[in-house]
Order: sequence, then structure tokens, then C-alpha cells
Amino acid sequence: MSRLAPKASVRRTLAKTAVQVARDPKTLRHRVNAHNLRELARYRRVEARCNICGHTGPLLYELPDLARFAEHHIQPLRETLRCRSCESKMRDRALAAGLLGVVADRYDVRASTIEELATRLPDGVRILETDANSRLAKRLPTAVRSLYYPDREPGEVVRDDGAVNVDLEAMPFEDASFDVIITTEVMEHVRHVDVAHREIARCLDPQGTYVFTVPYDPALAETWDLIDAETDEPIVLPMHMHGDPGMRDEGIKSYRVFGRGLVDDLCGWGLDARFAPVDDPAIGTFDADLWLANKIGG
Repeated sequence: MSRLAPKASVRRTLAKTAVQVARDPKTLRHRVNAHNLRELARYRRVEARCNICGHTGPLLYELPDLARFAEHHIQPLRETLRCRSCESKMRDRALAAGLLGVVADRYDVRASTIEELATRLPDGVRILETDANSRLAKRLPTAVRSLYYPDREPGEVVRDDGAVNVDLEAMPFEDASFDVIITTEVMEHVRHVDVAHREIARCLDPQGTYVFTVPYDPALAETWDLIDAETDEPIVLPMHMHGDPGMRDEGIKSYRVFGRGLVDDLCGWGLDARFAPVDDPAIGTFDADLWLANKIGG
């Protein structure tokens, strides 16, 4: 398979699409259509230098299910445009741009990629990456990397690479433990998002920065709740399930899609947030969503 259809290749994308359509034939027209085929051809001609691994080459557009993305209020580009080397998506590179910018501003350490940053990061910079499977986590060996297993002890090492068990609603860290806290596509899955964000504010250094991405639709004035956080009963059916590689085959349920009210909500939870989209075709980001926040009073 790897020889015939290498990872992050058009052939692999077509093969995966064929498998997905075979499983659910009604998605054919949502994946194989004029818009997707036009975007596939367009981004094959766009060269970018990945700000995670440093690879330079064309981007890979993956024929997303446009109807499903529209239903979930997700912009298709953020979940595709993969680097053909490290397989980072556009939102991964937006997150990397945010982290590189924070380190440059606070420590005057300038790096063009996460791999380069890993060799130049000053001693003592404390980073928590809450997705131990992320492309950033794999290239930041000094970062604390976490996953969440409800049946494991808080702070327990849960993998050979040192990843620890962290419930974001009850983080096993002292106050002001981190200079940078990163979450990417995590907060929609946390049941009590207010509690989790207060915990992030508590664990963030007064001068630190919270760098994150979430499903966000600026057309929504307030957060759209999909599941009642108190009863854990669905409000919207069918339930929105997101992929969760390596943990849950059936996916993981999404509690919400965030709207413009997120800024005020975060302020109430102790964080001064700003929407900072990354529009930099040189690294393969096209108005990509990114959020930055600092502790109020820091």
C-alpha cells in the first residue's frame, strides 16, 4: 500500500476516499464534486514551507465531506492542506505559527520551524501540549505532553514517551506551572469548558500565553451547545462525533461549536483572549483560525 499510494499523496487520498464512499455511498457527491476536484488541482500547484518540519512542496487537499463539515460548522481547509512530509494540517501550522510567535516575542528566540525551535528553546521554558499525539508534541521533546484517560490516575505516565494523564477540569499541576499551554481541537470535547479554562488560567504563568484552536464559527453570536453539559444528554441529533485516532474507534463526542461570545466567556474565566488568524501562504495557512490568551492581571 505504501509503495502504490504513499502517505500524504494524491493516490492515497483517492484510495481513502474510495474506501470511505464504499462504507457510506451517499457521501460520494459530498466528496467527489467540482469544488473538491478544483481545490485538489489548485493546491497541487501551491508550494509552501511547513513551519513544523521544514519540508517545502505542494500541499495536499483531501476531498473532505463538505456536507458534514457544513453541518458541524467547520471550514474545510483547516482540516486538510496537509504537508506531504509530516502530514500536518493547516490548523497544525497555524498553531505552530502561534507558538513560534510567542517564543520570539517573549524570549527573543526566532525559529522558522518547530524542529528548529526544539534545538533553540531556552532552558526553563515550560510548555504543556495537551495532545500528546499532535505534530507539535512529537517535535518538542522538552514539553510536558498529556492525554486523558478517565480510568487512570491524575498525573500518571500513560505511555512510553512520557505522556501523562491530565483531566483539564482538574489539572494535576501547581499554580503558574507553565509559560505556554497549548490545546488544539480539545475544548469542544471537554464537558465543563468553564472549569477547564479556569484550570488553564490557574496553571498559566502570569506572563504566559495560552495558544489554542477550537471549532469556531464567527456567524454564531454565542457558543452553540450540542450536548447539555449538566445532564450529558444530546441537544442536537445526530450527535457530532469527531475522529480520535488511537483512542476511540467510534470517535469522541463534541459538546459545542464556539461563537463570537468566546472572548467574553474567557474573560469571565480569567483569560484575556484575542482571535489571531494566520494568513501566510508561504507556510500553507490561509486565514487559519488561531486564538491567543493571557491570564487577566498577569
